[in-house]
Amino acid sequence: MTSNRTKRAARRGSRSLRSGALFLPLCACLLDCGRPAPARESATAEFGVAAAAGTIADAGDVATEASPEPPAADVPVEAEFEEASWHEPVAERGPATEAAQKIIDTLASVEERLTETRYQYTTIVRERSGKFFWDCSGMAAWVLQEAAPRARDVLSDDHPLAREFYDTIAESPTDEPRRGWLRVADPEQIGPGDLFAWRKPDFWAERPNTGHVGLVIDTPQPHPVYANVWVMRIADSTRMLHEADSRPEGGEGGYGTGTVAFLFDDDGTPIAYGWYGAAQPPDTFVPTRIAFGRVSR
Repeated sequence: MTSNRTKRAARRGSRSLRSGALFLPLCACLLDCGRPAPARESATAEFGVAAAAGTIADAGDVATEASPEPPAADVPVEAEFEEASWHEPVAERGPATEAAQKIIDTLASVEERLTETRYQYTTIVRERSGKFFWDCSGMAAWVLQEAAPRARDVLSDDHPLAREFYDTIAESPTDEPRRGWLRVADPEQIGPGDLFAWRKPDFWAERPNTGHVGLVIDTPQPHPVYANVWVMRIADSTRMLHEADSRPEGGEGGYGTGTVAFLFDDDGTPIAYGWYGAAQPPDTFVPTRIAFGRVSR
């Protein structure tokens, strides 16, 4: 007799995730953050193999695209948490620090004021008119300046790149903050207002980017099918779209929210990211160095 788990696994390529009351429809994409975009590369359908071969676009300081079209979905099948075998859903929780709460408040203010946004390397913010032009690291630096200036001061004065965010988080302690930074080493402890950053994979060494950085805006949830995969709503700046992205297709990118997924090992260390979010199978995730951090001031 075929088990429920086996049946769910057979349907996994076409299902989406219900996280609490949030339904995440299928969409797709990958990004980069920072300097002018290079020419687009040809797509490949063998996504997981291509990641190891370096033929899929990563996310970081330059916008690139080299991803296959998202798989066509029939009527979405909602994953039911009560059928999940590896982990129960996590109760919603608020930001862990006052600074994390300020990050959430700052992002809410951006969304409230937003009239125009664009993805670009140079950061230009005109709050009164609602214009926010930046890349991922420019956005993260601006948000930190507003919400956690001590943590911002640890980074470069001009325009810290994604790799600097990663290095700062990765070198931070896990027991108590140092210079306003704490590394979150357990996926079950990641919460709203925390940051994530990853380094460009080594197999993309020739690409002119350094990685990607963004902010978690809701309580991460375990994927109901894939063990050790956590699905997160995040805010970032990109030209391309995540799953369930707030940015319009074909736009100029910039500030927006979307859903991504992360694969952790059994020790709780993040080891790969899935730009497609809950609908993307983990064997197609991009392996690289990833860190989650929390600011305290």
